[in-house]
Amino acid sequence: MFDRQIEELLSYPHRWWGENPSDRWISLCFGMRGYHPPSRCLALGEQRKWELVSAFQKSIRRGDKRTALQLVSAIDSMSEECAYFWKRLCVIACEDIGPGDDVLASFVIACAAVFPPKATGTKNYDLFCFLAEQMCDLANRSRIYCSCGIIEAATVNSTLPELESGERPTVSTILEYKEAVQRAQTSWKAWQKKNDWRTAGLLRFLGLKLPLEMTQDDTPLPPSKTLFDLPSYCYDMYTRVGLTMLRRLTQGVYGAEGIKELFQENKIKSPHKTLGEALFFVEGGRIHGELFYEPLRSLEQRLFAHQYGLSLKTWLELQVLMAKALQDGIVDRLREEVLHQFYDGNLQLIAPKGGLIRQ
Repeated sequence: MFDRQIEELLSYPHRWWGENPSDRWISLCFGMRGYHPPSRCLALGEQRKWELVSAFQKSIRRGDKRTALQLVSAIDSMSEECAYFWKRLCVIACEDIGPGDDVLASFVIACAAVFPPKATGTKNYDLFCFLAEQMCDLANRSRIYCSCGIIEAATVNSTLPELESGERPTVSTILEYKEAVQRAQTSWKAWQKKNDWRTAGLLRFLGLKLPLEMTQDDTPLPPSKTLFDLPSYCYDMYTRVGLTMLRRLTQGVYGAEGIKELFQENKIKSPHKTLGEALFFVEGGRIHGELFYEPLRSLEQRLFAHQYGLSLKTWLELQVLMAKALQDGIVDRLREEVLHQFYDGNLQLIAPKGGLIRQ
């Protein structure tokens, strides 16, 4: 059955787009066929699903193959959630790989269609490992399609700030590309429209080229540490631990008093959410070797400042304060305290063969 599905992958471009497979596509197919995954080394309880998916996505952003493969082991231990993790993998391909390798991004979505989770069974582990390795091995990754999605959503919701003259062509290009996918007048656009649900609405931007110069960001990423078996950067505002940590920061913490003072000086409805977005830009959303368009990145920052009712200067100042709290170890100290509060005596780390390592 596996060989038959590989053959289906080889013919996928011709079947869906009317194109011959590229050399890159063929190489991915044959690499998958001969791939041997590492041994399983970690399993976690299902209550840690959100922390796990956060850790997995951010490990790929950082190109940390060793950590990503360990996390696939834990994903495999949640077999009942396999369909969910396949969808998350598709989102990662568009959100964090994007124009870094459009072929690989489309290949991941094709794999999700060709390999139904339940029918694929134990081979899901092999496929996840292979695709994670491919994404981590890239020299460059990009959030460009994610930024496009954020800006497109803001136009729909009428939350976009007043555009500067140089930003209008960028927004127009994004909206025109989306509309072309909706009209689906080519096989490629029809495929994007059909499979957009797999990627939380980001597949519609695959292949988009803006009339701007692309730049690479080589700024070193903030270091991380292991906290309760997962990398510290996974505890963001979409996890219970991360949300509690952010609320404590907004209430005032020794060494990071400036954060509370900034919120006191500015009336913000959801300070913990605002702080969570700031943390994303200085830690969780950082990508190793990131490709970006500077005007698009600047517009995205202005958009977030506008949505939280802050001036751009204040919004960037909040990120500086958040980065300092992270660098000084305050963020990870709070994360560790909250982890002990939530999990001490209640956390089960399950061995790959089913035995409990720790309770």
